[in-house]
Amino acid sequence: MAGEPTTKPELMALIRERWDVLQGILEGLDNEGMERAISGDWSPKMHLAHVTAWERSLLALLRKQDRGEAMGIPAALWEGHDTDAINSFVAAAAAVTDVREVRRQAMATHGELMGQLEAMTQEDLARPYSEYQPGVGEYNSRPVGGWVHGNTWDHYDEHIGWLNEGLRG
Repeated sequence: MAGEPTTKPELMALIRERWDVLQGILEGLDNEGMERAISGDWSPKMHLAHVTAWERSLLALLRKQDRGEAMGIPAALWEGHDTDAINSFVAAAAAVTDVREVRRQAMATHGELMGQLEAMTQEDLARPYSEYQPGVGEYNSRPVGGWVHGNTWDHYDEHIGWLNEGLRG
């Protein structure tokens, strides 16, 4: 598929395709390989935990729940809107989590997210962000589908690139 998906079936297919590519890279690594830093200070395990944390955030968004809480982020940190600090917190937590647990959480979270997305309609994806997060910040009329793109296939692609580059080096 070329370009961004414009329909829900295209979106779901692209999420599955890019998830499979990401998992294909990670499945080729043993536990030691998952722990070895490859890009800066991040290991493949940390990349996977990071993707999982943002999928949990998306799942909470779509369920009208607290996104930071779903990620395990302290409220003050989440409310600071400092993505780098949030990502550092997630990475630090992942660094001390067993690889098997990170993989388990990734598969479980992804499965839940795919179930949530399957239950949604094209119209649901076009609804404003603020319909899913009422009372959080100023009213945001942008379609929630943008968050789906940014926290699934588009996010996977970022990490696929970093993983491929890091594992080559």
